[in-house]
Amino acid sequence: MKRFNYTGRKKILREDISIRLHGGFDAKPVVDVVVDLKDYDFPDDAKIYLETQCQTRFMRLLLGETEASSVQAHSLELHEFDDADGLNFRIKVVAPDQGRLLGIAEKIKPYNKDEKLDDNQQSILPVRSADLSQAGVLWRVYFGDQEAVLEIEKELGGKDQVVRSLLFKGFILPAAMRQILAKIVSDDWDEKLKDPQELSTRWLLFTKQVGAGLPVKHSPDQEDWLDDAVRVLARRIGVRHQIITDYESGVWK
Repeated sequence: MKRFNYTGRKKILREDISIRLHGGFDAKPVVDVVVDLKDYDFPDDAKIYLETQCQTRFMRLLLGETEASSVQAHSLELHEFDDADGLNFRIKVVAPDQGRLLGIAEKIKPYNKDEKLDDNQQSILPVRSADLSQAGVLWRVYFGDQEAVLEIEKELGGKDQVVRSLLFKGFILPAAMRQILAKIVSDDWDEKLKDPQELSTRWLLFTKQVGAGLPVKHSPDQEDWLDDAVRVLARRIGVRHQIITDYESGVWK
């Protein structure tokens, strides 16, 4: 795969990019892309690329050159992907000499035909159906580039059906959240929480917002904070009483 030199790159604002899906997020992805570069002063012969990624799958398409102030590409078939669930997009502007990267926009989310983001794309913890037969588990957390995705065995049923179940809300979700938070606090994270694109920043701002507070970096009491944070999150999910009631009535037997 061709490598790009990131020296001196410009950040392309997301409001200058539109990626719209044909159909829904569960269909084979076909997109329309509009990129407005009139305010960036790129050389006329630079190349504009669309990069699409989901976990280990990757696809790069040439959209055109910067000779025009904007570029539009319609009905692009992303044949490397089965559906649009969990897709992340990047736009790169690359000089023709030695692949030098001139500009980039990362983590762009697509819109559907109604100009709305998929609800799962906006979630702090996106959920994705996956074949986990080789892993021998029914769920796992996948950690990617600044993302954590909860993968659910596809044979359990449709993703939307699974996430509404008491089993998911009461048992899987709190355990997955604890796993993510444990990884975050064990790594080096920014105490000032300056970059909202950082996985650790997004999650710690979330725990602060829901009332779980923030951990103390390198504290020996991190396990206590994790317990408290998951307790707060589980209380907000709010299915404990219903699960106990159903169990006592014999539903779980």
